Amino acid sequence: MGGKLQICHIIDTASANPLLFDSIRFSDRNRIDHTVISLAPAGELQIQMKELGVRSFSLDYTSRRRALSVFRRLYSILRGEKIDIVQTHLFDASLLGLSAALMARTPVRVFTGHHSHETPLHHRYLLTALDGANGRFLANHVIAPSRQMKEIFVQDLRVPEKKVSVIHHGLDLKSWRAAGSETKLREELEVGEKMIFLAAGRLFWVKDLVTLIEGFAAAVSDRDDAVLVIAGGGDDTQLRTLIASKELAGKVFLLGPRKDIASVMNACDVFVHTSIAESFGMVYIEAFALGKPIICTPTGIAPDIVRDGENGYLIPAGDHVSLAEAMTKMLDDRDRTRAMGVNGRQTAENFAVQKTQVVCDEFYLKWFGER
Repeated sequence: MGGKLQICHIIDTASANPLLFDSIRFSDRNRIDHTVISLAPAGELQIQMKELGVRSFSLDYTSRRRALSVFRRLYSILRGEKIDIVQTHLFDASLLGLSAALMARTPVRVFTGHHSHETPLHHRYLLTALDGANGRFLANHVIAPSRQMKEIFVQDLRVPEKKVSVIHHGLDLKSWRAAGSETKLREELEVGEKMIFLAAGRLFWVKDLVTLIEGFAAAVSDRDDAVLVIAGGGDDTQLRTLIASKELAGKVFLLGPRKDIASVMNACDVFVHTSIAESFGMVYIEAFALGKPIICTPTGIAPDIVRDGENGYLIPAGDHVSLAEAMTKMLDDRDRTRAMGVNGRQTAENFAVQKTQVVCDEFYLKWFGER
């Protein structure tokens, strides 16, 4: 280990994680060693870590009935590996990981806000209380990926403001753009030169795809020069019913989950995101990186980077009328829409992972130095 700072990431799932992969890949590996633990049994995440030459563990956390045994295993690993900083991701990993790190006397314990933007929306007191406890009592420091997420931590979860630092996520712009180079979606859907509005993400109520479809229906009620494409996994029963009731067959396409999402996004003209909550909103940076203007709600990083009429439009959450108006503006002036996409591409440069990870590494070193 050679005196390097030892950081251990603890995360719920073992699915492929591009965000964690890139953050470790572009971390200063001369000064920092990373270890990764997934609560879930080994999966694609362990394959990613092997590619990076990073130690990884997987735990058999298939049910919360196994919480105590997994807690003991976490404690054993943290003590045995002599970890300096524990950084946790997602709810169960944070509750178990931070508790184990506290008992193991890990010097620095970091709670990361990937999920806490949704916690108050569920109106479940215990869930909110436990999530707030992660930041208030178990962690030394809290990472908010956006200014808005910091406000949620401080105002809703009652985490002391001095504990919360805003550290943006980053994207490997070069790799993402290369992945989006093949754009065959128009041929696949047979939509010709119609403007493609794209939404991408889980088919989940927080994403408010009902408002998206209602807004699109209003925008194209008297025209046939646009289609709406929705890419993402989940139960689409409600959406299909709504599409049928609005008579949008042939105008709205539900693609399901796609592995070629960069290519799908690059084939679209405008990216649309109607979510009512985001911790950051990586899709905003992904769309901008490919030169796509955005119509979105003011969630996550959006209020800080989307400028009305310059690279996109901000609309109120749940407001299908404002959404329809923004879509109509894009349709009526395609030259301006393309220019807005160029401006968005420039915005994305500020979120290159090579830049954001330097900031994150300096926080790691600062926090450990303070201890």
